[in-house]
Amino acid sequence: MEKIEKQLQSLFDISEEEATIFLAEFKKKELKKNEIFVAEGEVCHVVGLIEKGLMVCVYNKDGEEIIDEFGFENGFITNYYSFLTLSPSQKEIRTLEPCIVYIITRKSLEKLGSQYLFIEKMSRMMNEKLFLRAHDRIKSLLLESAQERYEKMIAQKPDLAQRIPQYMLASYLHVKPETISRIRKKISTPTLLT
Repeated sequence: MEKIEKQLQSLFDISEEEATIFLAEFKKKELKKNEIFVAEGEVCHVVGLIEKGLMVCVYNKDGEEIIDEFGFENGFITNYYSFLTLSPSQKEIRTLEPCIVYIITRKSLEKLGSQYLFIEKMSRMMNEKLFLRAHDRIKSLLLESAQERYEKMIAQKPDLAQRIPQYMLASYLHVKPETISRIRKKISTPTLLT
């Protein structure tokens, strides 16, 4: 939890005391592999902070899973759209590995927000970060090649390719699994200078 506290201080430019106040409302929960964190069709009333493990956010379309994003150590996880709009979640969030996650409820978050001004600042900063991340993802899907998206993903999260199956990587990058194989082969094959 100390690492998470330091991460929050850095991420939101808050004091150690503020980070402690914020984290005091979180409850520790251990989840098994393939356990549901947020079910499709249910309103999301929780925000998680992953200490250990990996989660995936998945849309289901005609029986096919389409991966929206992953949740990593020291990062927040929620269905923010469902959380904000109080509408049923259109995606499922589940664990890909056993996870230790700290969870805060909507009620606790609202209580904190009414008591401490720095929570409003954190909320604004989180909204900005989420917007920028969504913007970058959309721009990447529209303008970058599959190889560029793969290389960027590996640069940002080098261990992800070893932690998930190739078909999940392909779904996240919106390509076929064969494309991932071709990209990997191309990257690993040195080009000859002429």
